[in-house]
Amino acid sequence: MFDEPIRRRANFSLTPLIDVVFQLLIFFLLTTTFSHSQMLTVSTPAPSQSELPQDANVVEIWLMGDGSTRVAEKPVTSEHLGEAVKQALGGRKDMTVSILAETGSRTQAFVAAVEAARLAGATNVATARVDKFAP
Repeated sequence: MFDEPIRRRANFSLTPLIDVVFQLLIFFLLTTTFSHSQMLTVSTPAPSQSELPQDANVVEIWLMGDGSTRVAEKPVTSEHLGEAVKQALGGRKDMTVSILAETGSRTQAFVAAVEAARLAGATNVATARVDKFAP
């Protein structure tokens, strides 16, 4: 009955495991990239204002209902939108970019237009929704 050898339980220390977990946690916290928010002023017309003042320097981006885009009444592809806005602005900071969206235009096109205006250096962006483009 007592001839069997006594089996001891192996004691494992959790300290090295906890150290590794904390090192991984610190590593992931230090290597994570957090998003940087940028702000761009977008002014929408008040109910009594239907258009910008006549003396304002405006570059118009038209978002058509069929998915096409125009900058200063010239058709532009989505790949060249940023270049067209930058060229229309001409490096001037006093210009206002007006994004005019036809009924049925896509939200993604609007986001791309705002991003193109921001990357082109525009500081003022105005938006409006129109029923139909009238050249």
